[in-house]
Amino acid sequence: MRLILVRHGRTTANAQARFPLSSAIPLDATGRDQVTLTGSRIAASGFRPEVIYSSDARRALQTASLLRDLIAPDLCVTPRTELREVDWGELRGRSTSTGPAGESAYAGWQQDPMRPLPGGEGLADVAVRVARVLQLISDDGRPAIVVSHAVTLTVLTAQANGWDLAETWRSHRAHLSPGQFLLLDLSAPPGRVRPLPHSPGTR
Repeated sequence: MRLILVRHGRTTANAQARFPLSSAIPLDATGRDQVTLTGSRIAASGFRPEVIYSSDARRALQTASLLRDLIAPDLCVTPRTELREVDWGELRGRSTSTGPAGESAYAGWQQDPMRPLPGGEGLADVAVRVARVLQLISDDGRPAIVVSHAVTLTVLTAQANGWDLAETWRSHRAHLSPGQFLLLDLSAPPGRVRPLPHSPGTR
């Protein structure tokens, strides 16, 4: 089974290096351009999805719709609440910086991301819901595009490859910038544990 994972395009919150205040934030002009370029690249690659799953956040649904129009106009976009970004809790609207001027709660969470953020979620919470949608995708078996968010896609990639989640987070091996995509070729059932590949220099 082949999947293409796509992070939604840029929003004003991304541009301002802030956590989004709500799921209603749309793509900005740069974000739409990023997604258009990604859609053209996927279309040129010959990958033909038979289903498109998306987080139900506005920025993700906009991304999925733009990709659909460029790659497979006859398909419907299927929203999945399991693909929402981690709930940032009390950090909503605040700076994403972990430096001296940033949020100490975020800096601490970066060191122990399995635990919940204040008023929000941790990676362990995201993993529970991502596992449900990954199993659905695996059972379905059709080539798919999955549109989601940075943290959620990191968790999904770790689960799909059977990688240790905490180690995947530390290495950021699955991190995608806004609008970028990643191809996964799943030759084994999700959850089968495999070692992380050694890729010096990969974040």
